[in-house]
Amino acid sequence: MIKPHSKSTKSKKEQIQSMFNIIAPTYDTINKYMTLNSDKKWRRKVSKIVYEKNAKNILDVATGTGDIAIEMARDNVKIIAIDNANEMLEIAKEKSKYLKTDRIIDFKLDDAEDLKFEDNMFDAVTVGFGVRNFENLEKGLLEMNRVLKPGGQVVILETAVPQTLLSKIGYFLHTNILIPFLGLIIAKNSNAYKYLSKSAKNFPHGNKFKKILHDTGFEDIEIRSETFGVVNIYSGLKQINN
Repeated sequence: MIKPHSKSTKSKKEQIQSMFNIIAPTYDTINKYMTLNSDKKWRRKVSKIVYEKNAKNILDVATGTGDIAIEMARDNVKIIAIDNANEMLEIAKEKSKYLKTDRIIDFKLDDAEDLKFEDNMFDAVTVGFGVRNFENLEKGLLEMNRVLKPGGQVVILETAVPQTLLSKIGYFLHTNILIPFLGLIIAKNSNAYKYLSKSAKNFPHGNKFKKILHDTGFEDIEIRSETFGVVNIYSGLKQINN
């Protein structure tokens, strides 16, 4: 298991919560630079996939500063967005004040691996760059499956490793040099961004993650590769017989 501080006796969940509370004030700025502003395009694609199924009741897990939830905000749609880092949620709440008054997101402090919601509650569950930070990946996915209605959709935006040689070289330089440098200069915390880079490289992306999704109760799983393969958007449906 990859943790921000490998020698710490604290659990990965505790470390992740503390890390994101610390880097919250500069998170959006660094995210903009380290994705070369591509994150906006990725979020729009997540939103489009969700609304292809006409979702009306949506849960955004590990919402962070709320960007995916805000992108998905629509009239007559209920969105609940959860995270375990309160400082990230405070920023998300502030950003959401600029939405139309009838486009309201309910931000809640909650644990992605122990969701405080009833079974079969949501039409869709989304996660943006969050599942690789779960302490127990399968447990978190099972929780997301539990709160989805039968046939409900999961959409996950997560890092991947490019497969072509040129893209791999660029990816290596970006993740091993640029991202920790941005973390050091902007957030004054290179260790946090070294962890994020390492966790991204070691995440079981592509078909490996597709199998994990299938094993945790999802079907009709599709993988959309974006921006030379540096991220994937996974979508699937909760199995009807679950």
